[in-house]
Amino acid sequence: MPLRVDDLPIDDRLKKIIIERKGIRELYPPQEEAIRAGLLNGQNLVLATSTATGKTFLAELALVNHVLKRKSKAILLVPLKALAYEKAQDLELYKPLGIKIAVTTGEYDSQDQWLEQYDIIVATYEKFDSLLRHRARWLTRVGLLVIDEIHYISDEKRGPIIESIIAKLRMLKLSVQIVALSATIENAEEIAEWLNAKLVKSSWRPVKLREGVYFDGKIIYADGEERHVRKLKDPVIDLVIDCLEEDGQVLIFTNSRSNTVKLANSIAQFIANYGKKLVDPSELQNVCTKIEESSSSKLIAEELRRVVRYGVAFHHAGLEHEVRRILEDAYRERKIKVVVATTTLAAGVNLPARRVIIHEYRRYEPGVGYEPIPVAEYKQMAGRAGRPRLDPYGEAILIARRENEVEYLMDFYIRASPEPVVSKFLHDKNLYTHILAAVASGYANTVDQLVEFVQNTLAFRQRPTASSLYAKLLRDKIVHVVKFLEQSGFVIASENGEVRATKLGYAVNINYIDPLTASTYIKGLLAKPREQASDIAYLCLLVKSSEVPKLRVKRGEAERYLGVLKSIFNELLLKPTDSVDELEELSEMELVSLLEEIKTACMLYDWINESPEDTLVMKYEVGPGDLRMYADTLEWLCHALAQLAAALDLQEHVTALEILKWRLRYGVKTELVELVQVEGVGRARARALYDAGFRTIEDLARATPQQLTRVKGIGEKLAKIIIESAREKLQRGDYVKVSKVTSRREEELRSRITQVQSQPRQKSILDYFK
Repeated sequence: MPLRVDDLPIDDRLKKIIIERKGIRELYPPQEEAIRAGLLNGQNLVLATSTATGKTFLAELALVNHVLKRKSKAILLVPLKALAYEKAQDLELYKPLGIKIAVTTGEYDSQDQWLEQYDIIVATYEKFDSLLRHRARWLTRVGLLVIDEIHYISDEKRGPIIESIIAKLRMLKLSVQIVALSATIENAEEIAEWLNAKLVKSSWRPVKLREGVYFDGKIIYADGEERHVRKLKDPVIDLVIDCLEEDGQVLIFTNSRSNTVKLANSIAQFIANYGKKLVDPSELQNVCTKIEESSSSKLIAEELRRVVRYGVAFHHAGLEHEVRRILEDAYRERKIKVVVATTTLAAGVNLPARRVIIHEYRRYEPGVGYEPIPVAEYKQMAGRAGRPRLDPYGEAILIARRENEVEYLMDFYIRASPEPVVSKFLHDKNLYTHILAAVASGYANTVDQLVEFVQNTLAFRQRPTASSLYAKLLRDKIVHVVKFLEQSGFVIASENGEVRATKLGYAVNINYIDPLTASTYIKGLLAKPREQASDIAYLCLLVKSSEVPKLRVKRGEAERYLGVLKSIFNELLLKPTDSVDELEELSEMELVSLLEEIKTACMLYDWINESPEDTLVMKYEVGPGDLRMYADTLEWLCHALAQLAAALDLQEHVTALEILKWRLRYGVKTELVELVQVEGVGRARARALYDAGFRTIEDLARATPQQLTRVKGIGEKLAKIIIESAREKLQRGDYVKVSKVTSRREEELRSRITQVQSQPRQKSILDYFK
């Protein structure tokens, strides 16, 4: 007989919320196993169970019960910012119990002392690691750490951060219960052993999963059964209509954003012309209106409206968070029947479907070509099939293009086990970063302590050789890393093995940038005095960080961006060659990489010079969500660059970079920087206010509501908020004051770049490398 919520050893008020608000009365078998293994009694656990088995509920139960019973803080860690806000929203349900919930995802140079008053804190891996670097006082009161998506340890970037968090907690000797969650761990036993945890591993699902391959009008299932599908147009449409006619919902995964849009349009057009009524347009009108009101891009909104009115949507990271939320809510309400997504959706958003279709199992990898996706990624997508209490079963269907592909897909994905989770902690860049963090944050002050720190990671547990030999190799590697950090000016090492951070090392650590990026940034800052550094020069330096995704340069654009590079060559803080004439002597790989940096810097340059968002969407093929990501990332890196300049006593660079930081956040020219610091004033309102004669914070503080309401887009309520905010900032003096607007030199440079960019596409210089 299943374990009932009424029988759980938890607060009666919590039982009432679970039963009445969540509708849960009995636990699934894996949930019951987790309870009996000690989830509510402080036992470390690794939960490796199938999707839709209620791991999220177990996390909520553990977090809330811990706060109510033990009166200490509980932390929930997730890989993505959007997921952090979604989880925090879900936890709002428990606020009537007096539990205070906070979410924190950014500002890596802050201790966030305000979090001291909260009971449950939802954070990204990076943010919590930064709080550990700051040694925030309230960390000693943390009693529970829930790590969602623990399989991210295999991720080159985020994996070492998870390991570093565990290592730091162990160095602090804190008694913290650790609960790790995942649906795709092949070597779960190894992860559990590393975390000193009990393992709850189960393939049980509340809805049966049927996996199969579609080819030529037929689904061949793994158990040998077959299902014939009426051939209407193409494999995707055949499978979609087949499912919709049985009142199912469909989730389609494909390998690129452009494919999500193409497939969504193709499906919507077919539904529009199909003889049977599959969706109710009246239910979708309100969804279309919400999208139009929420999207900052009219182009994207119109593109979505065309498909949403037929019950179809595309979903990818280029969409704004609010637009994605509207689509997800409409899907959960069963108004939207089909979602076509990139694989980012499989990484955390809970949108189960009757049928999951994997349209493409290969993905383009820059410099490599098309590669098969990992098995673990397929399993993550397949796990979305089957809606508890709605579907009798779930289906995950791969599409074969040739008959001989059917058996390959069966063997390589359906019958295969996911790849084991493998640590990337000892890769040089990661080791440089986390060794410096351990030293600068006071977790290790000697080489021996650094060895101990690394021995607390999964990387050490996965060591390939005998312990004594590996210990020596590890020590030698750490000594090598310390020497690199010392040569870079980030630490000072003494002959007796002591290691301490320099002023620069502290700045690198606190601002959460890696030492390799910091070294590049420092060289750029020292290359020229401030008066010779232009906006585009700063941007070209900032985008050199590996944290900044580079825009792909198409062959027809290469000559154009080479022209831009030549036109700004003398502006660059770090030149790729000694002279502009030597540029074409670079290898193809070097040139492509360089031109991608230039194109990315140009996009950001247009952004801070107030190019309309739809212009950027068309010109650079980015979405509003991308622009927000770039703005957030570059704002952080620009602030970090300013802090490095401060550590180097380059005050003029600091002042210029603090202004550039605000421009990157809001996408405005220099003259609007003061205005956008006021509450309620964004990009568009700042320009409207400026053009109406309100040029400074003083102007806004002296204004009356009646004066501000004459400005387009400002009502009486907002006018009062703006005036009050301006007066408070003026009184406290906590704002960046701008003494001058864009210089003539900057205007000439902007004109020159625009002129080169506007030249028609030519045969690419890359063609000459053939």
